[in-house]
Amino acid sequence: MLISVIVPCYNEEQVIVETNRQLIATLAALDDLDFEIVYIDDGSSDKTVDLLRAIPEVQTNAREWCGWRVTSAINLP
Repeated sequence: MLISVIVPCYNEEQVIVETNRQLIATLAALDDLDFEIVYIDDGSSDKTVDLLRAIPEVQTNAREWCGWRVTSAINLP
């Protein structure tokens, strides 16, 4: 079973890298769990998106979601 964890973020450059590390460690510790982490940035004016893109485990979607409300992004086709 694939579990999707949706993380809304806005101007989180101070904590986003550590948050990602802790989230991956927690989810990876669960046996037989396939997971994906979906970050939804709401138009951050800091380096949140740049920091996420620099993390090797994070694969960015070609679609830009910046500035969208979380509920709108979740309901994308």
